[in-house]
Amino acid sequence: MYDYKQILKDIHAHGRFSGTPCLDRMRALLAAVGNPQKMLKFVHIAGTNGKGSTAVLSASALQNSGYKTGLFTSPFVMDFCERICINGTNIPRDDLCRIAAQVLEVERSLHLPEGESIGEFEFTTACAMLYFAEQECDIVVLEVGLGGRYDATNVIHAPEVTVMVHVALDHMAVLGNTVEEIAADKSHVIKNGSVLVNYPKQQASVDEILRKRCYDVSAAYVKAPVPEVGDCTLQGTDCVIDGKPFHLRLTGRHQADNAATAYAALQILRDKGWNIPDEAIAAGFAEAIMPARQEVIQTEPLLMIDGAHNVDGVTALCETLDCMLPAGGISLVLGMVSDKQYESCIRMLVRRADAVYAVQPEGPRALSSRELASMIREFSPYTNVFDCGDVVSALKRALRSAEEEDAVIVCGSLYVAGEAKNALKAGII
Repeated sequence: MYDYKQILKDIHAHGRFSGTPCLDRMRALLAAVGNPQKMLKFVHIAGTNGKGSTAVLSASALQNSGYKTGLFTSPFVMDFCERICINGTNIPRDDLCRIAAQVLEVERSLHLPEGESIGEFEFTTACAMLYFAEQECDIVVLEVGLGGRYDATNVIHAPEVTVMVHVALDHMAVLGNTVEEIAADKSHVIKNGSVLVNYPKQQASVDEILRKRCYDVSAAYVKAPVPEVGDCTLQGTDCVIDGKPFHLRLTGRHQADNAATAYAALQILRDKGWNIPDEAIAAGFAEAIMPARQEVIQTEPLLMIDGAHNVDGVTALCETLDCMLPAGGISLVLGMVSDKQYESCIRMLVRRADAVYAVQPEGPRALSSRELASMIREFSPYTNVFDCGDVVSALKRALRSAEEEDAVIVCGSLYVAGEAKNALKAGII
């Protein structure tokens, strides 16, 4: 019997970056465990914002169509096992321990070049491939981790369909300083002879790069339809895609664009012979949930948790706040990491807040709550700012101070979102 906590320590002991950017390490690791990825079919989803939502919408529709559907996403919010799911159920801890132990054993026998090692995401991807193959999944919805060209998921053969969601600025230190450089890196998930489904509102310069990549590798290019957005409330989002009405449990107008992208990908699968009825898509979209993406925990006062951590994600959150909470009464429990465009995010958020409870996430690269509070006071001198340090005390304080008609928004980082959700689950708050 394996110890779950020890296995997680072993997984997290792998470096974030583990040598020269390449796919050689990943290919070597997968070959050593029998190349399970060659036994699977994939929907491969890349981009900056919306990958997770598009992935869960696609997976939910496929599951409702009767297919045994694997789902690989990152990062997790509350528990590591969230990253590897089949038909909406997380991998059991015992199975993760068993498979991770197998991969660890194989990893020790690898002969990698000096200075090279298996990274955490590479290791986790190998575990996911093994599990999905072992469980004989019909199809796997596979979310890219970082970029595209050298992402560990990019070792797969040409997928059933490749999906590109909204491309925006993020991870600039790794991918490039412009959205065009980032798009060029991500475009390498498009493989020879494959089909690309592109986000309906992609920036023109990004669209041009993706079209050129499709031309260069003889891939088909499909632009997702622009949805008509109807009611957008805390209970979800109504939209019409290609003349068909859908209700999403996911909150925010931007989720209609993600749904349109998933819908277009499902049509490509239909064209390839997958049996995906309209009613299965509608049911799948209505059931799909994504933790910590404008997730409403309670009302009176409203408590929403959102893991948006870059300018594009924070813009979507601000649009929702402006649309649904125009009267104000907003308090933020806010924490950020230092390798993001945190100043721009902070400026947007604090303009909409009456009070901000600054926290320091537990994860690496965290911006200190003291520095964050100081920055907020500089940007918005009339906003009430409290340096609370940790998420639990900040959230308790914010909820205690809120009236029934007010809103408390936990945001700025998935680390903050995860801490809040775990505390709520444990009954600490």
